[in-house]
Amino acid sequence: MTAALSPEKREALKIFGGLSGSYDAVLDYCTFLQDRRWKDWVARTLCLERGSRVLDIGSGTGILGERLRRDCFVVGLDLSERMLRVGQTRRPRAAGALLLSDGEKLPFRNRSFDAVASCYAVKYCHPGALASEIARVLKPGGRLSAYDFVRPRGPLWPLNAIYTYGGLPFMARVLRIKGSGAAYTFEALPRIVAGTRWEELFGDALSQRGFSDVQRKLLSGGVAVGFTATRGPGATNRNG
Repeated sequence: MTAALSPEKREALKIFGGLSGSYDAVLDYCTFLQDRRWKDWVARTLCLERGSRVLDIGSGTGILGERLRRDCFVVGLDLSERMLRVGQTRRPRAAGALLLSDGEKLPFRNRSFDAVASCYAVKYCHPGALASEIARVLKPGGRLSAYDFVRPRGPLWPLNAIYTYGGLPFMARVLRIKGSGAAYTFEALPRIVAGTRWEELFGDALSQRGFSDVQRKLLSGGVAVGFTATRGPGATNRNG
């Protein structure tokens, strides 16, 4: 599977491969506990009902699944087998199923889900391909909620820039000295954040595929950006 992945996804595997066991703590540390708020925002904006079938793209260790309704059926999908194994052990009830797969090639039938969520996966995907696959597997009226890091912007951009381009590399050096597997994550994130343009493309990709009510939201002053949308009856999964 790794050989068939894009360079962006191979990079994602390298980033997350060294911290599967400490992923939860690293998220809290890197985001100053803001990731918890962002996942609560996802849970609210999905507008889930009893019995909803939810797809979590880039599920990692299943943190989001714990914040969704207990009476939903959640399918977690991730590129990292290590992450899925940790999630299965740590959160056996957070997901109804866990699958090793790619967000741009979802192994599901058309209109399989009532909602789709994604945390931190969008920047590693082609926006059009991801939007097409989400349109294909969502039922008409189904909800999408996703977020990811972006280049520093918004009212807190100076502080965010100092942290992203100064603080993270410093922590990487400390972790490298300690021999921590998380060092590469802190080294790579500033470069990836600086180069990503996903938020400039993803909203248009959703609209072009028939999603309605596409909304973009700055999270925590612009540290991350979230998108919500509803699959229209005429949504298309055209490629590109």
